[in-house]
Amino acid sequence: MRSIVKFSCLAIAFAAILSGCSMNLTQGDLEGIPLTEENYSFFGNIPFIYGGDSLELSQDLLRAYTKAASEKEFSRESCRGEATIKATVHQNEPNSAWNIGVLIPLWPILPVNESWTYELSARIFCNGTLVRHVEFIEQQDINAILYGRLRTDLVNKASNEMHRKLVQRLAFELNGNRLTDLNSVSDY
Repeated sequence: MRSIVKFSCLAIAFAAILSGCSMNLTQGDLEGIPLTEENYSFFGNIPFIYGGDSLELSQDLLRAYTKAASEKEFSRESCRGEATIKATVHQNEPNSAWNIGVLIPLWPILPVNESWTYELSARIFCNGTLVRHVEFIEQQDINAILYGRLRTDLVNKASNEMHRKLVQRLAFELNGNRLTDLNSVSDY
């Protein structure tokens, strides 16, 4: 009887470790982005589209994307931005390696090898005229053995990293003083 209780307690503890946090793709903890009291977002609400659903970005991420469009370059009185982020997941390998037979997975051990992709499309209008249109793609690979909290933590970290890179790339592209890469110009 005691062994059954011990086994049950171990099984519950193991399940608790593997479960827990859910994926949080619309949150970000981007270092170096000052928190402002400003509630106004230059881009308004940036839709985050994943699996056919449109989610809202956290206020911290909205501030980070707004900070990327400098107020010096794009006056808040005459300019506004529109942006969307589309998230997709691609399975790089089938998940059947740990299946018993054909239909029953050996849960929670089920290797995952997938690529997460975020596509940012942003447009800036000044006085009703389109002055800038940029599109960026960021991708992170997730390789995990266990489902649950361990895999979720990997996805959340990858999501945070992709948001960080998108904000940096947007800030670079919208900087009017940036140097042009002369190697990208073709001669005719």
